[in-house]
Amino acid sequence: MKIIVGGGIAGLWLALEYQARGVPCIVLEQGALGQGQTLASQGMIHGGTKYALDGVLSQAATVIGAMPNRWLDALAGRGMVDLRGVRVHRTTQLLWSTDSLKSQLVGFFASKAMASRLQRIQPDEEPGFGDAGFQGLLYRLNEPVIDVSSCLSVMAAQLTGCLFQAKVHALRWQGQRVIGVDTEHGYIEGDTVILTAGEGTEALLAKTPAQGIRMQRRPLAMVAVRLGQPTAPIFGHYIGFGSKPKLTVSTHSTETSQTLYLGGQLAEDGLDCSDAEQCQRALEALRQGLGWRSLAIEALSVIRIARAEPATGQGHRPETAGVFHRDGLVVAWPTKLALAPALADAVLAAASGDDRPDSKPTWPTPAIGRYPWQ
Repeated sequence: MKIIVGGGIAGLWLALEYQARGVPCIVLEQGALGQGQTLASQGMIHGGTKYALDGVLSQAATVIGAMPNRWLDALAGRGMVDLRGVRVHRTTQLLWSTDSLKSQLVGFFASKAMASRLQRIQPDEEPGFGDAGFQGLLYRLNEPVIDVSSCLSVMAAQLTGCLFQAKVHALRWQGQRVIGVDTEHGYIEGDTVILTAGEGTEALLAKTPAQGIRMQRRPLAMVAVRLGQPTAPIFGHYIGFGSKPKLTVSTHSTETSQTLYLGGQLAEDGLDCSDAEQCQRALEALRQGLGWRSLAIEALSVIRIARAEPATGQGHRPETAGVFHRDGLVVAWPTKLALAPALADAVLAAASGDDRPDSKPTWPTPAIGRYPWQ
C-alpha cells in the first residue's frame, strides 16, 4: 500500500492516479485538505506564458506548457483523473499591458514565443476592458482557472475511505528502507511512503537518515482586496517593463462579498515590507494595472505564504516538479498547482504497483480547508 503524506492537490491527484490503476493507497493529512499552498494559490493552471514574457522559451515554460491540456482533459472526464464537476472560473486567462511602447513590445514578444497559446483580442471583447480608459494590448491565454475548493471536494468524494486526518510524527525505518509511518493514531505500514506535505516535509526529513534531499522556501506577500461593490471578474496578468507579470489578479466571490487576490511581482517584491507598506504597494499596483476601473475597496489584508520546493542551490524557482526516490521513500514537491499531473507522472515512474492487500485504518476523515481570504 502506498502512504501519501499531505492532502493538497498534489497528494490527491496522485492518489486518484493510483486508484485508477487499482493500486491501494491512503492519504494522511494532519489538518484540512488543501490548507496551505493549495488553497493559497490563485487557481490558475498556467502553461508557462508568464515565464516567456521576454520572448525566451525557457525550460520552465516548456515543461509546464503541457499542463493546461492535462487539466482540461481531466475537467472533461478524459484520462485517469476525472475532475468533472469542478467549477471552472474561466477557460482562458488574460494578459494585458497599459504602459509604454517598451511594455507593449514585451507583450508582442510573448505572443511570438507562445503563438499557439495567445490570442490578441480587442478590449470590448472582455467585460471591464471596453471602457475608454483602457489603453494597451490585451491577449487571451489558453489556460484555465479553477475554483480550488471545488476541485478538492470533487477529488475527496472519489477518495472516500482513503483519506485520513492524522499527524505523522516520523517515518518508520527497517535498516535503510522506509516501511511505514508513526502517527498520532498509531503505526501504519506501507510498501512506499510518499511525502507531498509541502512545508511539513522538512520536519520529517530532518528525522530520517536520508541525506541529500533538501527543501527551500520561497515566500510571497499576497494581498486580498475586499470590494464593497462587485466588479467584472478578472483572472490574468498585468505586464510592465520586466520579464515577469507586475501583477497577477484573480477574483473570488462569496454570497456577501467579492475579493481581488493579488500576486505576481507585487507579492515577490513585498517580502520585506510591513503589512501597511504592502497594502500601499497593492493600491499603487491596482492604480497602474487597473486604473480605468472604479473599484469600491473596503479593506486590504496581506496573506504571507511560503512555497515549499526542492532546493535549487541558488534559491531560484525550480524548473519543474521535484521528485526524489530512495528505498521505499519518495519525496515530492509540485512547485506549482499546475504541475500536479507532472508530479504524479514522476512519482508513478518511481513507485508504481503493489500486489499486497491493503490494510486501511479507521481514523477520522479530514475536512476541506478554507481559503485564506475568507
